[in-house]
Amino acid sequence: MPAVENIVFIGSAGVLSEIPLRVLLQQGIEIGAIAILDSTRQQLEQKPATLADIRVGDDESLSSSASLLEIAEQYGIDIIVLDDQLSNAATILNASQPDLILMSCFPRKLPASIYQLPMLGCFNLHPSLLPQYRGPSPVHWQCEHKVAQSGVSVHQVNAEFDQGDIAIQKHISTRHCVNKRELAYKLSLLGGEALVELVDAVAKDNLTLTPQSEAVASYYGFPGG
Repeated sequence: MPAVENIVFIGSAGVLSEIPLRVLLQQGIEIGAIAILDSTRQQLEQKPATLADIRVGDDESLSSSASLLEIAEQYGIDIIVLDDQLSNAATILNASQPDLILMSCFPRKLPASIYQLPMLGCFNLHPSLLPQYRGPSPVHWQCEHKVAQSGVSVHQVNAEFDQGDIAIQKHISTRHCVNKRELAYKLSLLGGEALVELVDAVAKDNLTLTPQSEAVASYYGFPGG
């Protein structure tokens, strides 16, 4: 059985990084380090203590999300700062000797020197049912197209954006999602569950990977681009 002793989480600002990471930690999964871009670090240092509250549908309950810097401080996790061109990323991450890399909402394509580094693989959390809605803004386009069903996909990272083999996929109805923020919040919670399942499957050595079908694939760029 593989030992998952050192997990590096690569993320950015926003609930689609912050909430999945918190779900992992709340489930007792230890994270050895959190890696972010230097521009993300600057952004998070300038933001308020927590993100704005998110109203979930007609429910009066509100949820808020702590930033990656706040989560790192709360749990005593090291922060790894990568330059925005990732020129130092392979060297820095190699020094951390990760067994497994998890990534969510990271705005850069990882070079092979990074995604091939961990013995147990490198996996990305994408907020759509891949291979549909590949690209940088899947939540926006799913709301724009008023899809009836959405979900999250955890896939292997390879040389192409959002095209690696799928390890975990979870579905959710979007009929009661009223806006992009609400959908992003719900998908972030679902994504946390998916990452927990992934770590468990890796630890038990029973992970099954499914290639994506190009016949039904779709890609959407940035809104207005």
